[in-house]
Amino acid sequence: MKSDDVGMTFWEHLEELRRRIIISLIALGVFTVVGLVFSKPIIYVLELPLKSPITNMLANMIEAGADTEGSTLGFLALTLRMGSSGIETELILTGPYQAIMAFLTIGITIGIVLALPIILYQIWMFIFPALNRKEQRIAVPLFFTIVFFFLLGALFSYFIVVPVVLQFAADLFPFKNLWDLKHYITFVAQLILGFGIAFELPIVMAFLARIGVIDSRGFQGKQRFALMGICVISALLTPADPGSMLLMAIPLYILYQLGIFFAFLVEKEAET
Repeated sequence: MKSDDVGMTFWEHLEELRRRIIISLIALGVFTVVGLVFSKPIIYVLELPLKSPITNMLANMIEAGADTEGSTLGFLALTLRMGSSGIETELILTGPYQAIMAFLTIGITIGIVLALPIILYQIWMFIFPALNRKEQRIAVPLFFTIVFFFLLGALFSYFIVVPVVLQFAADLFPFKNLWDLKHYITFVAQLILGFGIAFELPIVMAFLARIGVIDSRGFQGKQRFALMGICVISALLTPADPGSMLLMAIPLYILYQLGIFFAFLVEKEAET
């Protein structure tokens, strides 16, 4: 759509929306097929938090590349090593139905993750002509910022949160761990997608400041309520255990502080 298309009729807008939805569905379908075709290597990647070479390897790289004693890098290496678990468990399938559902869950999850940038782009391009020139100048950087924060949350979950939560779950009871593959995949995917969505908090706060719903001072004055809300959101977006909830709530509170700063920047930009 071009910027001068704002004069389109209702039916033309409806047709444009239909076209954007079709493109998004095609992208989702194509990437879902990709996820199904490469399901075996994807399962291997999803199993890595169980085998824990990822965080261990990163901790070793940090310690080998810098003097970490008593430093921030040392704390980071220690945190990563804490997330490296030697979980004694076995992934099993309890029947043909579970195998099929695990297969479909992998495809759909990968389809959503890979198609998300395209879907966001289609949404963005649909609303882009309605923006004024000043808003259009920040549209592209904002789009990439949204994608960046989603990826940041997903990677944080995969490298840090998932191994820690799996270790916590495996050590709860002194029994042998036999975990159903389909439930395991759903569990890990829920954590990764949940953190990806939750890390969009600073963008949401900046948007609310931009449209005048609440300013940076308002966010600062409501930090207690924000902390309560973050705990609720963390409980909804993660599996129901205290470990994963805290591992989402703490970064979200830090992101809330970053959101206050983003809101302040938006206000200053609006004043100029």
